[in-house]
Amino acid sequence: MRKTPVTLGVLSIIFGAIIGAMSLFNLLTQQVAKKWSVDLLKGMSALNTHRAGPDPVAMGEKMIAAMEPIRPWAYSISGGFTLFSIALVAIGIGLSQRRAWARQASLLWSALGLCFLPFVIYVQIAIILPISMALVRDFLPSGAGGAFADTMLDGMLGMQKGMAIIGTLVFYAPFPVILLFLMGRSSAKLDLNMDSSAKLGLHAE
Repeated sequence: MRKTPVTLGVLSIIFGAIIGAMSLFNLLTQQVAKKWSVDLLKGMSALNTHRAGPDPVAMGEKMIAAMEPIRPWAYSISGGFTLFSIALVAIGIGLSQRRAWARQASLLWSALGLCFLPFVIYVQIAIILPISMALVRDFLPSGAGGAFADTMLDGMLGMQKGMAIIGTLVFYAPFPVILLFLMGRSSAKLDLNMDSSAKLGLHAE
């Protein structure tokens, strides 16, 4: 039997553990980060009592309030990646042990994972990035840059959208595609453990 399932299993465990740890960290720290941001801004304001210009605490609170609509979407992305990662680790253990069920599970995981990526891209380019760029516009001084500034910000938004699409596909899409291709072959069944009845029949022959 080929070593393909074992290799894919090890890679699944590694990839799932890394992405899962990152996603879980993001999920758990989002609320804490909000409090840290407010405390940091208050500390900065206390250290700069004679500073001219806008109040950094007021600006920070405005920024936090503006970013609030993004929070549920960020939770959904981080939570989704966390669940997919946990499932991938379990599938990786099954593949490394050449379990027959792991093949069907890996195919289902790959298909669902590829369907999840368009949702991630949509949230990034249609919700998160426009809100973030609108926040940048709000913090610009009134009339600063005029039409040139608007054109530059629009160009930055377009570039960020392109980078979000390319980055998401390049980082997350290859592994499920490879898993779908390699484990989708009919010959992949021969690389996995047969069930007990098939083994008994083979030995009887």
